[in-house]
Amino acid sequence: MATFDVATGMTESGLNTTLSSFFANSTAQTKIFKQKISKDVGGVSVVIQFDITAAPTVVLSPPSNAMWQGSYGSDGIQKTGSPPTGNVFQLLMSAVEISGTVAGVPVSGTDGMNVYAEFSLVKNVLDVNALSVWLDESKWKKDGLTKLIVNAIIIPHALDTINNLLNAIPFPEIPTQYTSTEFQDPIMDITNNKELVLATSMKTSSPTSLDNYTAPASEKIYLQANLSLINTILGEKLNNLPFDESDSKGDSTAKASAEIKGTLSSVAGKISGGQTFAAVSITNISGYGELSGTATAIAKTVLCPVGTAIDAISDPKNWDKVIASFSITYKPDPLDIPFTTKVTTSESVEVSIGEISSIQIIASPKWSGVIGSTLAAAAAGFVDLLSAIFKGKIVNSFIKSHAQNIEVWKNASVTKQIEGINVTLSAEPGAALVPQGDSLIVEGFTVKFS
Repeated sequence: MATFDVATGMTESGLNTTLSSFFANSTAQTKIFKQKISKDVGGVSVVIQFDITAAPTVVLSPPSNAMWQGSYGSDGIQKTGSPPTGNVFQLLMSAVEISGTVAGVPVSGTDGMNVYAEFSLVKNVLDVNALSVWLDESKWKKDGLTKLIVNAIIIPHALDTINNLLNAIPFPEIPTQYTSTEFQDPIMDITNNKELVLATSMKTSSPTSLDNYTAPASEKIYLQANLSLINTILGEKLNNLPFDESDSKGDSTAKASAEIKGTLSSVAGKISGGQTFAAVSITNISGYGELSGTATAIAKTVLCPVGTAIDAISDPKNWDKVIASFSITYKPDPLDIPFTTKVTTSESVEVSIGEISSIQIIASPKWSGVIGSTLAAAAAGFVDLLSAIFKGKIVNSFIKSHAQNIEVWKNASVTKQIEGINVTLSAEPGAALVPQGDSLIVEGFTVKFS
C-alpha cells in the first residue's frame, strides 16, 4: 500500500496532451519540430531539414530488450543487455521527415523513430535524460543517409530535441510552504506504467512508499494530499481553543439567559460518502442559566417576602433572579461539520469549515428558587436557548470564524521556457479539491502556453 502525505503526478495521458499542445503551437512548430542542421561529417558537407510531422507520444514503460539493443546512444554505440532499471520510458515519433543534401546530392525520406529516456530527481527536481534512439538504419541508408550521417547528425539531434522538449514540460511541485511541518526527502517513480509520481511524507509519518499506488481518476496533472497533512494544520490552528458564549430570550417581565463555556478540544478532517467533514470534539463544557425579570421578583416576594428582603440586601445583583449551573452534553459526538478546500487567487490552498443544520443538546438545569407561572414558559424554553447558543454561536459562528480560509499549503505556478515559449502549470483559482478514497483530497492543474 502506498504511504505518503503529499504527492504530485502527471499521467501518461497528461504528458501526451501537453505534447499535443506543444505540437499545435506555431512557434514550437517552426523552432522545435522543424529544424535545419548543417554539419561536415567525415569531410562531407551535410545540410539536413529535420521535421517531426506528428505529435510525439510518451509510453511510460521501458522498451523491450530487443528494441533497447537495437538503439544507439549519442556516441553512436549500439546498446546491449537490458534497459536501465530506473524510471525508463519511451517517446515515440511516428513520422519524421528528413530532406536536404549530402555533398550537394539531394536526399529525403520519412520514417519513425523512438527515443528511450529516463526520469530522475536532481536536487529534488525532476529531470529528463534521453538515453538512446531506435531507428531503422537500413531504411535511412536507402534514402541516401549513411550510418555515419545517421549516427553523427540524426541520433544526436533527436536526443537533444527530446531532452529540451520534455524538460520544458512543467511538472507540479511538492509545496514547500506549510506551517511548522517538516518533510522527508521526496521519492519519484513511474507507477502502474501509467503515471509519473513524486511523493513525500511528514517526518513524523512512516517512510514514503509508492507501492500499490492509486492515481486519482479525476485529473491528469494533480496533487494528492493526505488528510493527515490537513489535520496537522487544523490542529495547530484550532485544537484546545476556549470559548465563552451567551445569549438571552424574553423581556423585562420574564427573561431567560444562558452562558456556555468549554474547549474546542480537537478538529480532524475525514471523508465520508465522498464528502469532506471536520470531526469536532468539544470538552469541559459547563452551563450557567438565569431566569429574571419582574415576574421573578413578584414570585419570590409572594412566596417568601422576608426571604426576598434578606436576598435583596445580601445579594443585590441576583436577588431577583433564579439561577442554575449544570453540565451539558451533545449529540452526535464528535460533530461532523462539512468543510471545503479551494484554490485561491494567491495560489494558496485553503480550508474553510462550514455549518451544521441540527444538533441535540442534553442539559438538566436545577433552578435555585421557585418559578412562578409567568416564568414557566421561559424555563420550558431554556434548553432551546442552549441549543441556539451551541449551534449558532459556538458551532456555526465561533468555530466557523476561526476556521475560515486556513492556508494548508502554498502552490507555486511553475513556468518553463523554450524557444521563447512560456509553458505555465497552475491551479485554477476557485477550484475545489475533491476527495479520493477515504484519506486523500486531490487538486488539479492545467498547462497553458504563451
